[in-house]
Amino acid sequence: MKIKTHAFVLKTTIFKESSLIIRLFTREKGKSTYIVKAAMRQKSPNKAIYQQLNEVQIDYSHYPKRQIHPVYSAKLLNDWPDICSDLKKTVLCTSMLEIIDKTFDEDIPDKEIYKVLSAVMHYFNNQNKNLNNAFYYFVLHFLKNSGYDILNAKKHPIVVRFEQKNQNLLSDLNNIFNTDFSTQNKIIKNLDYDKKIMTQFMSELVRYHFPDVKSFKVAKDVFN
Repeated sequence: MKIKTHAFVLKTTIFKESSLIIRLFTREKGKSTYIVKAAMRQKSPNKAIYQQLNEVQIDYSHYPKRQIHPVYSAKLLNDWPDICSDLKKTVLCTSMLEIIDKTFDEDIPDKEIYKVLSAVMHYFNNQNKNLNNAFYYFVLHFLKNSGYDILNAKKHPIVVRFEQKNQNLLSDLNNIFNTDFSTQNKIIKNLDYDKKIMTQFMSELVRYHFPDVKSFKVAKDVFN
């Protein structure tokens, strides 16, 4: 079955000198693994296309019983120049992709999370304020979509502990969750909450639910 879909590049590995094994988060099929033959040859444009973070459009043949699917054409949709030129943006966006890569099973579509990720990536590429809130927005939506509704988890051990520091914690989280990051050029108003406590809370929340995400060890250092 031939499929055309948008996708985010999660990871790229050289295979047999001239080919690439790529792991993508696709809009149509979720996380899947692909092979791009001859991608590393001197005149091939694919070396630039399949960089981590890039959003691409691929045409490929999907075989349900195969673990790796062959790509026969691709084009670059977004290489996010304003993200890649900023360390904080790069680290936070890398963390989002690693969360997806580490937690999603193969070939399970999730168009809602693709929509959320796309909105936040566009926001990072067009705005320089409220970056922490955009990342928190992604985490909260991702967790809720995965069955962990932190907004109503009054007995969650981290929520219980941090509500002792900030009684308005769940209200603050709801405000972040309901912020609209989907409009690229929209100015997002600053949310009024204790930034130090929120940073500590979100850092512990990510470590609790995504302990294998290595890039977050760097991301937590650039929150402030």
